[in-house]
Amino acid sequence: MKTLLADLARLLTISRLVGGHLLAHAAGGRRGLGWLAAGLPAPGLDSAERLRTVFEQLGGTFLKLGQMLALQPDILSLRTCNALLKLLDRVEPFPYAGVETIFRQDLGRSPEEVFERFERQPFAAASVAQVHVAWLAGRKLAVKVRRPSVDAEFAADLRWMVFAMAAVRRLRLAPLYWLLEPTRELVAWTAEELDFRTEARYLLALRRNSRHNPRERVPAVVAELSGRRILVLEYLDGPPVLAYVRALEAGDEHTARRLAGAGFDPFAFARHVIDNFLSDAFLHGLFHADLHPANLLILPGNVVGYVDFGITGVLSTFSRRHLVALTLAYTRGDLDAMARAFFAVATAGSPAQRTAFRDGLDRLAASWYAETGTGTGPGRRLRKNFTLVMLDMLRLSRATGVLPEREVVKYIRSAIALDGLITRFAPGFDLGAYLGQVCAHHLQRGDRLRRLSAERWITAAAAGGHLADSGASRAAGVLDRLATDEITARLHGAVPAPAVRVGAGGGGGADAARALRAAALVFTLSLLLAFGPASGPGSLFLAQTVLWVAGLGVFARSLRRAATHAWS
Repeated sequence: MKTLLADLARLLTISRLVGGHLLAHAAGGRRGLGWLAAGLPAPGLDSAERLRTVFEQLGGTFLKLGQMLALQPDILSLRTCNALLKLLDRVEPFPYAGVETIFRQDLGRSPEEVFERFERQPFAAASVAQVHVAWLAGRKLAVKVRRPSVDAEFAADLRWMVFAMAAVRRLRLAPLYWLLEPTRELVAWTAEELDFRTEARYLLALRRNSRHNPRERVPAVVAELSGRRILVLEYLDGPPVLAYVRALEAGDEHTARRLAGAGFDPFAFARHVIDNFLSDAFLHGLFHADLHPANLLILPGNVVGYVDFGITGVLSTFSRRHLVALTLAYTRGDLDAMARAFFAVATAGSPAQRTAFRDGLDRLAASWYAETGTGTGPGRRLRKNFTLVMLDMLRLSRATGVLPEREVVKYIRSAIALDGLITRFAPGFDLGAYLGQVCAHHLQRGDRLRRLSAERWITAAAAGGHLADSGASRAAGVLDRLATDEITARLHGAVPAPAVRVGAGGGGGADAARALRAAALVFTLSLLLAFGPASGPGSLFLAQTVLWVAGLGVFARSLRRAATHAWS
């Protein structure tokens, strides 16, 4: 009952705010109704600023939705995206009294008792938390504190969002379809973002994975001071990409020159962001999945500093292999390869659904690519950016019932956000071409790593052991007969003496050595079969060639030894 009353109260708040702003927007654009607009919320705002104001006043999950939409200039107008960018770090902070209450409840002490120095005024505030600067043992730290009311607000908002999106689909409100996918992902991601212990675990793993990567910097966690609502991290000193984006859009040449003088190169930084994202996703299976410009810091040497790991993606080895193939196929215009890779990481109910999906790709490709003699693929050049292509694929997957796994959707949504991010701070950067280069590299590297994986070594060893067990004794028997002059006797037409078995008499050590050499030959053959340059006829031909050469060597050596015995 209490939950129902809270949900109804939240619905009334949402209805009042949205209804008031809709009336104000309608009245403000019509002659003679200015008097009406003056009595409504935020009179005189244009549509972009009004949308930002609605998200900000609604708070809770709507703030997060507004942040996601700020990175989609291909869905909303650039002017609207610019207005929504203010939601990334200019949200109204909650009072210090709330911070102190959380500290006393979780750590039993106030911030001033925990740290040597604590800045009461936060330097950043967003939908879920705000961040303060503190010092401890001479270290500068970033202290992330969750909003006190975020649990209740987000729970109610999510329930109403699910209800609203169901109504949009049922009533077929086509003008609102663009909201379905961002809202669906927001609902899926929110639960894990609210518990900072989950973020700390992801952060520790990402920092471990990045220790040999000079292009990225992940802050250290102060684990003993972190918990469900508090996260204490190493402070990374560098401006966020958001500051550079705002400087570009405001014509602030001073900020741009200052960053350029410090060595900042937008294109190099863009390459590093892509390299880090794909390396984390495809090599480690763990990637930062909330790549908006307030979460990326510009560090010296165009190193990318990362903050806010509340939304992190996890991919299996199987999914990684097919996602990199999907991305590469997109850049090359290979629709068959795109379909195969997508089917591998999706669930389809019937062959008819797969056929419908493949036919849909053909229809969509007419708007994705221009047919030319050059470009990213054979006779094809990309004319639609990554964001729109991936959104088209997600819509097609829902329409045909070929539904990708949740973590795959998270990767696609992160890649879409990455595209929107780079479009804003490095306009003119050819994302499609660079994605193709990086994905081709990862496919080659992944192929080499699979050949050297522990599983392949175990398989090769088992195969070698089996072949050695069944074949080495026969090979040793041949060598044994050679050693006991059986072939020499046959050359003279004599009846040979009974052959001496391996291990019998004084020749056992030599015979055992010969048996081991034969086993080594068979084991080497199994390795060649397992680790040849390519699977299929090429690797089999190589193995056969090596076997024939080795066999000829053994035969020639046997003939020499036989001839020596015959003439002695």
